[in-house]
Amino acid sequence: MKIFLLVVSLFATQLSTFAQITSSPEAKVILDKVSAATDAMEAIHIVFEYKLTNKAENISDSSMGELTLKKDQYLLSFMGLEQMSDGENVWTILTDDEEIQIAEIDLEDENALTPSNLLKMYETGFIYQLKDKVGNLQIIELIPENPSDVDYIKIELLIDTSVDQIKNLKQFGKNATESEYVINNFAESIISDTAFIFTASDYIDFDIIDLR
Repeated sequence: MKIFLLVVSLFATQLSTFAQITSSPEAKVILDKVSAATDAMEAIHIVFEYKLTNKAENISDSSMGELTLKKDQYLLSFMGLEQMSDGENVWTILTDDEEIQIAEIDLEDENALTPSNLLKMYETGFIYQLKDKVGNLQIIELIPENPSDVDYIKIELLIDTSVDQIKNLKQFGKNATESEYVINNFAESIISDTAFIFTASDYIDFDIIDLR
């Protein structure tokens, strides 16, 4: 009975310790600067590498991609597909299959991870912790406030504090899978809103599937 009570006591102590974890004010200052710097840009062009690894399953894969963002609009070229979004709808262009899928973005789903919110997904739902720093490169650990609602344990951001930019985003999955976005180039861009407008006449031989 004493052993049982000791185990219960230790478990309660661990829960209490976890509940007391709060965001680091220093980490929030850094993230606020990153957010402000991102918002100040009219449009952003990013060249990135996506890496997926799971040592237990002997999985190791990587793909290059390009992303152009302008507020809620984006153009994405990644893993053999092209995507275009005007902020309300997204067109997925499958060139090899000569098919285009149209879907509506759920604007009420705050947890939906899309290219347009990838650089600012940290703003809500996380506890921020400062980790290692080398030179201008600062690691900030994001711990989900509601762990049971997500399929990962934590996210690590690598931030270049000299330019207030995210250089790397690494997600640690509950199934031991790690997914990582390495930003190789991040630059302000100038692009017209017309670039995010889908024109069906440009894809005459494609099947268009409207999923809205």
